[in-house]
Amino acid sequence: MSCDEEPALESLSGQTSKTQDLIRKTDGEKLDEDNLISNIKPFQGDSLSFDQENYGKDRRRTKSLPVCQGGGKRVQFADALGLNLADVKHFNIAEDPCVPPKGISKLPSYPPLPGQEFGDLCEAFESSLSFDCLVPTFQMPVDSADFDSRVRRQRVALEKVSSTRFDVTGTIRVMQMDCETETGVRYTLNDWVTFVDTQAVHVLDEGTASPWNHFTFTLYTPPYFDKESSIHFAVYCRTDQGEFWDNNDGKNYTLKVKVT
Repeated sequence: MSCDEEPALESLSGQTSKTQDLIRKTDGEKLDEDNLISNIKPFQGDSLSFDQENYGKDRRRTKSLPVCQGGGKRVQFADALGLNLADVKHFNIAEDPCVPPKGISKLPSYPPLPGQEFGDLCEAFESSLSFDCLVPTFQMPVDSADFDSRVRRQRVALEKVSSTRFDVTGTIRVMQMDCETETGVRYTLNDWVTFVDTQAVHVLDEGTASPWNHFTFTLYTPPYFDKESSIHFAVYCRTDQGEFWDNNDGKNYTLKVKVT
């Protein structure tokens, strides 16, 4: 044993002496280090007891599995096997999606149950198929004999309308005024519960000077229009001098659905 190791032994002996001094019985006597474990009594009741035999077993460290010396990790890429690294699919919005039957069969609504009712949806769809166009319930104002005097009196008047399955177009006549004007149409699809104002477009008159200004407008109808529904509208002209209206003498202009 070398001289360098002697201080370490003395230090270890000193620590053991201190440990023995700290360990005492309840009556104040010192305990032998060899008899330390044998003098510890187990806990009573539900407390944990100290088992000397299992104490040493629990302190044994678990050993890791031996490292495999056979080989290392291997990584293979798709291109090394003759495959593509990426698969790109381009979708065209004009093409219908191709859904496999296996995916559709899992939907709860496929196939439809016998006697299944769809209620208002089927009725609305059938009515849209038989829907022809909107028909005006009034005579064209421009065909009346006093139409010019009516425009002078009201400053604005509806001339005529035409309708298709999807929209209503018309012409408005406005008396020329020395101020800025805004001409348009106020219409409703639910009996004036709500309404929409749409602005008309001015049409330049060619040829001789005319005391009138002409405007055109377009009203768009919903794709599924109920056969009992109607469109009510009136035309207006807003100026610095006030608002001027033509509402068919208080009855409004109305178009109803024509069903074939």
